[in-house]
Amino acid sequence: EDGTREERLKAVIRAKYEAALLKPYNYVKGYARLSRWMERNVSPESRQAILQPISVLRPKFRSIAQSLKDIDLVYVEEAFERLLLDYDRVFSAMGIPACLWRRTGEIYKANKGFADLVGIDVSKLRDGRLCIYELMSENSAVNYWEKYGHVAFDAQQKAVLTSCVLRYKPNLPALQSGALSANGTAAQKAALKRRHLNGDSTADGEETFINCCFSFTIRRDIWGIPSMIVGVLICLRLR
Repeated sequence: EDGTREERLKAVIRAKYEAALLKPYNYVKGYARLSRWMERNVSPESRQAILQPISVLRPKFRSIAQSLKDIDLVYVEEAFERLLLDYDRVFSAMGIPACLWRRTGEIYKANKGFADLVGIDVSKLRDGRLCIYELMSENSAVNYWEKYGHVAFDAQQKAVLTSCVLRYKPNLPALQSGALSANGTAAQKAALKRRHLNGDSTADGEETFINCCFSFTIRRDIWGIPSMIVGVLICLRLR
């Protein structure tokens, strides 16, 4: 066919969109999921602290989105999928824990190092089954949302270096359907070995907290809206 590869790709995307095979991602559901999590898992003070930056960001996101056509939002989603494929190669070559998530927190990809760090099978860390804030302590979740809120629309600020406390083997509803076997997966066993080497005596299967150095980078779409956040973590010590 005539046209460049990019033009042909856009033509294919448009054809799929018109056939209702592609649609924009529903971020409203992501915020509703975050709201439910806050109601059930954090104090009123922490909930208010998280809502403060979100209440500033959401109107900005909404204003830009309302100025776009549905097909534009589909192209944003297609660009997100391309990035996911790019990070397949990046993550497979990384020797340190890393994962990526949408701006509403849903995790879409993680490497084995991150799966080992949190004691969850890597297959559970994709397609939005879990959210990054669900794997953090309450204070760390507040810290993340506050720092994200400060830089979300600052094009000059792409990466943030901070710290966080992760939950190892978190007790989450999404993991109750046999996700964590009685004997433990290879990822869990590797994390347990690290824990014992660090002198932690918590019993197998019990949730533990892990202090980490945490860096996250914001990937933005062509309209400047954060579409993907990529996090890299280094375990400092177990609590």
